[in-house]
Amino acid sequence: MAFGKIPRFSPSFTVREALLSARHLAGTERDAQAVERFEREFRSYIGARHAVMVPSARYGLYLLLEAFGVGQGDEVVLPALTYFAVPAMVPLLGARPVFADVGLRSHVLDPAAFEAAISPRTKAVVPTHLFGTPCDMDAIREIARRRGVAVIEDCAQSTGARYKGVRVGNLGDAAYYTFGLTKNMTTLSGAMITTDRDEVAERIRATIQAGGPTPRKKLAKEAVTGLAMVVATHPWVYWATVHPAVVLGNKLGQDPIHERFGEAEVRYDKLPSSYSRSSRARAVQAEIGLSQLNRLEALNGARIRNGRKLDQGLAHIPGLTVPTYPEGAEPIYMSFVVHHARRDELARALRARGVDTTVGYMSDCSDSPLFPEYRAECPNASRAHAELLHIPVHPNLNERDVAHMIEATRQACLEIGA
Repeated sequence: MAFGKIPRFSPSFTVREALLSARHLAGTERDAQAVERFEREFRSYIGARHAVMVPSARYGLYLLLEAFGVGQGDEVVLPALTYFAVPAMVPLLGARPVFADVGLRSHVLDPAAFEAAISPRTKAVVPTHLFGTPCDMDAIREIARRRGVAVIEDCAQSTGARYKGVRVGNLGDAAYYTFGLTKNMTTLSGAMITTDRDEVAERIRATIQAGGPTPRKKLAKEAVTGLAMVVATHPWVYWATVHPAVVLGNKLGQDPIHERFGEAEVRYDKLPSSYSRSSRARAVQAEIGLSQLNRLEALNGARIRNGRKLDQGLAHIPGLTVPTYPEGAEPIYMSFVVHHARRDELARALRARGVDTTVGYMSDCSDSPLFPEYRAECPNASRAHAELLHIPVHPNLNERDVAHMIEATRQACLEIGA
């Protein structure tokens, strides 16, 4: 990055893939054959028996819960620190989300909290490998097996991460991923489920095939947005245009990037009809996915190198807390999050030093006004929600960028105090 101005994220999408998307959007390649190729390569990469492409992660979760028999009066255990759309899916099946606390510094489901949340009505648990950090899956699986609970992994932020050498998504009964433009791999839009259960895969595939194809107009819009993100995060463009807008918004108490890519938190009265109406993926999504999958290890490798340097460089700054990782977890550093009691002041001080950052989109859903009837005491999630700040960790950073961020964070923390 140039001039010491570092964007909070940089897409894995490339100009070459933008041209690839334009060619396939205009072409006549048979969608089913291309999607089948991508599903085959993805399930081989994960190590699962089945992979089925779905239109979104939240719809994938809904379909998996339904396939595992979650229904009226059942309960699903979820980590309290999560994206609002995850618990929003559960009541649509007549079931109840039950929130369990996370590790304060790992940010992933605490196995002891999971077990304490189990009741005779518990049908499933959704361990979320948040920020690219795998959960303690040995403990979670043992508890789930003993208590007769299905394990559905949330891999939306962790494609390619491993736990004790095994890729996430191959550690429970099923899993779901998402491939949005800001994720570590993208298909423009869309998601994937993986499972070793034949009957689960067959049921979900039949549901997906009954719908229509993803609209080309939507995919074209996503391709244009992706290309715009590539341009906007180019060092010179970012320095001249985006960063000044972020700093100005900061002074006005606004975050223009957060507002642009954020989503209004709402409760769903019913499942959006667009999911089932436009459920089948197209060739363009599959071809972009194959291109990304071929580069995923390199992209994740860059994240891991950057994340480990941040782990070391930020570890002993007064007032700042860096993440910890469950034993056996091999994170991919989808995000690098720190804690600070004066988080908002730290964010302003970092932006003044050229480092853009964000509080992210995760929240303590156990104390959310969206879900008052499901409120639970989850002190670690509550504290994380108040203190978390994302430090850039994307693959397009170089060693000079990482060194600059470490020093900028040190100076900012000294400036604002503990």
